[in-house]
Amino acid sequence: MNKPAPQPDAFTRVVHRFATAGKLSAAQMMLNWDAQTHMPAGGAWARSEQMAALTEVSADLIGSNAAGDELAEAEAMAGALEPDERADLSEMRRQWVHAAAVPKDIQAAKSRVSQQLQAIWTRAKPENDFASFAGPFAELLAITREIAAAKAEVLGTTAYGAMIDEYDPGVGEAMIDPIFADLAAFLPPLIAEVRERQAGWPDPIPFPAVPVERQAALSHRLAVAVGHDPDNFRIDSAPHPFSVPHSPGDVRFTTRYDVANPPFAIHATLHEAGHAMYEANLPRDFAFRPAGMARGMTVHESQSLSLEMLAGRSQEFLGYLAPQMAEAFGGDPAVWSLSNVVNSWRRLDNDYIRVEADEISYPLHVILRYRLEQALMRGDLAVADIPGAWNELFTRLLGRTPPSLAQGCLQDIHWAAGLIGYFPNYAMGSMLAAQLFERATADAPDILPGLGRGDFTPYFDWVRPRVHQRASLTSFATLVADATGAPLSTDAFKRHVKRRYLEEAQP
Repeated sequence: MNKPAPQPDAFTRVVHRFATAGKLSAAQMMLNWDAQTHMPAGGAWARSEQMAALTEVSADLIGSNAAGDELAEAEAMAGALEPDERADLSEMRRQWVHAAAVPKDIQAAKSRVSQQLQAIWTRAKPENDFASFAGPFAELLAITREIAAAKAEVLGTTAYGAMIDEYDPGVGEAMIDPIFADLAAFLPPLIAEVRERQAGWPDPIPFPAVPVERQAALSHRLAVAVGHDPDNFRIDSAPHPFSVPHSPGDVRFTTRYDVANPPFAIHATLHEAGHAMYEANLPRDFAFRPAGMARGMTVHESQSLSLEMLAGRSQEFLGYLAPQMAEAFGGDPAVWSLSNVVNSWRRLDNDYIRVEADEISYPLHVILRYRLEQALMRGDLAVADIPGAWNELFTRLLGRTPPSLAQGCLQDIHWAAGLIGYFPNYAMGSMLAAQLFERATADAPDILPGLGRGDFTPYFDWVRPRVHQRASLTSFATLVADATGAPLSTDAFKRHVKRRYLEEAQP
């Protein structure tokens, strides 16, 4: 008589459970990538049903009573586990708390409505049609409030704080509020001072229109220069650039090409290539497992902004980029001279779009969204009043009023995607990017000369073991302190923008 096969222990079982959910999440990401890049417009309803079904299955996997019991059994044997395995268990518990707090039908409803609303937003934005967006968004907001209330009760935080915790564990309102208050006081007078300095600069030579295929070729070249393997990545075009996480060996990100504004695709490509490098460098041994995922969106955004803003707007990198643009785009060589490129890249903008903002103004765009989201979640701001509230706060923070809804409250896809609580990471990521880059360039003086050659290897040699490979195996606070020697603050960012915009000579 054959003996029954030995059963896997509780830890092995719970790892399989949560890793399976991680793989389903990766599949959802790919479906969302397809929805924004190649899916016919008529496929929105079917895609929303597919996404809702996957959400329900994942909720059963990691948010059920059975999952909680299995997790508790594994936690009882934690003393026999390695430190990284205990970290994995801790992240599983965090995911379970979020998933178990909300009935799966509510989670599925959010997934379904958000997928449909993204298709509506794609049409509404260019038409400045807030009316068609407002109704479905009000439905999505009501679902989000219900989810947030359930999570807040379990987590012991505010409803909005519970949503932040979903995307950025360890980065709550208690950390964000003083940093944002500091920035809101510091940035407007700095902007005024920089504008006064730049008023004495010669006007830059305008960039010419550049065909999409030439921009795409340079974007691909830059992704390879950053460090992406040509066999493992692809770049597509989307209305709002994004990258796809959770798929080792299958790196996908998007950019947006504007024939009349070729720098935008370069900024977006560097930004998304930074996100994608973080994902590509996560520890493969923990692929799809909670501890093997990125340590929240502030860390993620620090990696994209390090490339786009810190490295990508340095004089060293622009010295490499200028001749690359001259070769790829052609035309008047004076347009692509280093002095003209720096003059253009460093100019403070007078526009209204967050993703095109200069690095000093950028955090103010995020603070605006943060304050509006807090009001929406508290019920202090009605959906119908968003356009007016947006314009009023934008004018107060940035001194000008958006001329259209496409340049105002309809510019981002995030609310359509249900990402309430997601925006703060963009400005928090700016702070962390400056703090990491300052320490990296002090520890590794070959980083900046490498950027002058288009070689990002020295930078990634520094950041990979300190950020990427640590994944979620440690807390946010520990990761930041270990990498930079200090908790997150505005100090490094302030030093950086003062040095770059008030002290560094114009070439």
